[in-house]
Amino acid sequence: GVASLFARDNSADERMAAFLIGLSRRLAARGFSPRRFQLTMARTDIANYLRQAPETVSRVLRRFEQEGLLHIKQRDVEILDLPRLEAMALTVLRD
Repeated sequence: GVASLFARDNSADERMAAFLIGLSRRLAARGFSPRRFQLTMARTDIANYLRQAPETVSRVLRRFEQEGLLHIKQRDVEILDLPRLEAMALTVLRD
């Protein structure tokens, strides 16, 4: 459930990965691309949702970009390494 998603032992990276994978899966289920999408939420809203500081959200997204996990421009997201992002998210999602 949502409560377990935000257990304190999950790192900021894992939570962000889970957030992005969750979005990706919901979009894919509706027939949209699981790899390219727009963030409908502002970073401050994402931060609130993940219970993190906006700076943390920005830092994690920058790190994901540097590591070649995704490409992000304003609100346009392209997931470059879906398997690796899913692996990070699994510790949170555990489906």
